[in-house]
Amino acid sequence: MGSSGEVRSRPRRSRLRRFRRRVTRARWFVGLLASLASGFIALHARTLRVERTTHPGFAAADPRRVLFAFWHGRQFLLAASFRTWDIAIVTAVSWAGEIQARTLGRLGYVPLRASSRRRGFEAILAMKRAVESGHAVAVAVDGPNGPAHRSKPGIILLAKELRCPIVPVATAARHRWVLPRTWDRYVLPAPFTRCLVAIGEPIWAAADGGISTDDLDRALTAWTAEVDRRVSGDGGGQEVRP
Repeated sequence: MGSSGEVRSRPRRSRLRRFRRRVTRARWFVGLLASLASGFIALHARTLRVERTTHPGFAAADPRRVLFAFWHGRQFLLAASFRTWDIAIVTAVSWAGEIQARTLGRLGYVPLRASSRRRGFEAILAMKRAVESGHAVAVAVDGPNGPAHRSKPGIILLAKELRCPIVPVATAARHRWVLPRTWDRYVLPAPFTRCLVAIGEPIWAAADGGISTDDLDRALTAWTAEVDRRVSGDGGGQEVRP
């Protein structure tokens, strides 16, 4: 009897899965999620006390021809802080990538779609075209899937090709939630906390024989640690426990 009931329930589960897939893949549903995500980012950011600083060396760079580099997990404050800068950002050609692209578009960014199978080549080509069209580009250099704080060589190759600087960008929050099940330990600032968004000193990859990914890792890690120290006063801020 139990086996017969289980057999009859299988078609129902299969139909439910197909229905759920049709709904979640529908354009209206993806648009709804993007609207909710962009609305949350904009509203939550308004509760934060954000200070923005820029390294003096950034004045020598053309802000439309720079490659902003940051670590995965620190992008919430970046998404909320550079909405008027006409920045292009690479997103994947996938369901999650479509939500991300629409969210970024609603926030004022220019999403660049790149296939996950050929993402390295397609991403570099898309970023090159964006810079040549007058857009700065922002890149999570340890993406799309890590390992965390280990940059990929694409941004260095692109910087050499375009002869434009890589600009480290870091964010920090005095009180924050860290999402423990994310590979990048995604940081969400707690409401009303003090935050810092800091543009670092440009790195000219084509100068002095170029730089390596290890050089970029050290520079971005050091800048992120410095920004953490500045916002907290004790080297890292405080993680909020649920």
